[in-house]
Order: sequence, then C-alpha cells, then structure tokens
Amino acid sequence: MKIYPAIDIEDGHCVRLKQGKKENLTVYGDDPVKMALKWEQEGAKALHVVDLDGAFKGSGINTEIIRKMCGALTIPIEVGGGIRSEKAIKDYLDMGVYRVIIGSKAVASPYFAIQAAKTYGADHIAVSVDAKGEEVATHGWVDGSSQKVMTFVETLLTHGVNTMIYTDISRDGMLSGPNFDMMEKLQALKGIHLIASGGVSNAKDLRKLSAMGVYGAITGKALYEGKVSMKEIVEIQE
Repeated sequence: MKIYPAIDIEDGHCVRLKQGKKENLTVYGDDPVKMALKWEQEGAKALHVVDLDGAFKGSGINTEIIRKMCGALTIPIEVGGGIRSEKAIKDYLDMGVYRVIIGSKAVASPYFAIQAAKTYGADHIAVSVDAKGEEVATHGWVDGSSQKVMTFVETLLTHGVNTMIYTDISRDGMLSGPNFDMMEKLQALKGIHLIASGGVSNAKDLRKLSAMGVYGAITGKALYEGKVSMKEIVEIQE
C-alpha cells in the first residue's frame, strides 16, 4: 500500500481542515514546497496535494506553488481541488503532476472523468468520492448530490476509471478512524484502485487498511499532529 502525506494549500499556506469546513482551519506552515520536501526526505513515496482555494472557488490560485513542487520533488504527486476543465487537467499533467483528481465535475458529469481517463490514461486520473453518509458531496464538500456512493463508483469502474479516493467527510480531520465498513464494500468491487482518505488516526489504522489490500491511504492531521510518524509510514509501505 502506498501512503500519501497530505498537503492542503490555502492562500499559499499549508493547512488542515476538520470535516472540510473552512472555519475549522489549522495552519501548519507557510511554505508548502518546503513541507513537501520534508515528507519526501523522510521517506514518502508520493504526496496528495489539494488546492483548497480551487475546491471552494472553482479556480486554482496556488498553481505556481504546485508547479514549484513538481520541480523540486522526485516522487510523484497527485493534485485535486477545483479541476473542472480539460485544460486544467492538461496544465497540471504538463507541469509534472502524476495524477489529477476530479471531484465535483465528475459527480455532475461522470462522462467528463471517463473521457479524461481515456485521453490521459487511467493511472493519471482519479475521481474523488467524498461522502456524507451514502451520498456523494460536491463543491468543497458544501453541497450534497443525488448520487449514491456505490452506484457512482460502479458506473465509473464500468467505463474505465479505476482510481477512486474515498473520503468520509464526517471523519476527515477528526482522528476518529476511517469508515472501514464502506472501504470493505468498495474494495470488493472488481478492478478498483481504492485510496482511503479521512479519519486515519494512527499507524494501526494504516496497517488495517494495508491488510485489506487497498491501493493507497492518505494521512493528514495524524501525521501533522504526531499521531503517526514517517518512520511508521515507511515501515508499513515496505
């Protein structure tokens, strides 16, 4: 299992939210590129980066920071947040991002994500499945949708999108443990590359996810708060 330290960027700062709410924000540093280099030097094999300004406002104002990350790092990064056009996908891939994450746009138009996977390769496109209960949420987790998680994921898998990043919004940033029940349901779907996100509280959670056979896991607050160490992450990855 690949473990992705998370770097969420808002207004040029490295931050974390609780349950995706802007009012529940903690700043962990003013140099996301420096933070990315720190995780790489300590053994991270990949990074998960989110442009929160893009997620909430629909356009990325932290693009240049992400470009600098691509230039400074040797490990792959995946990027999400406000990616709602083919131009945005192409721009990120051209600057050296390995995988682009489509969220709200994929919920509104699964065809958009399906075509992106066909155009750029399935490994370079992921869909962010952000859930409030059984329902997929959109636009920085503010809005609900009529899409059910399992139906949505099955539709994408059938048409060639295989990398899904599942987040239980109620657990994100809460250090309460992932939603293992839903992870098991998703992991059972044929051909899925499941990346678990939201709620990781310690190394035990990561080991349990690894034992389930999931493709990857994202850790944010647990890492920044010292609940899990990079040493533990490196051991679990091996």
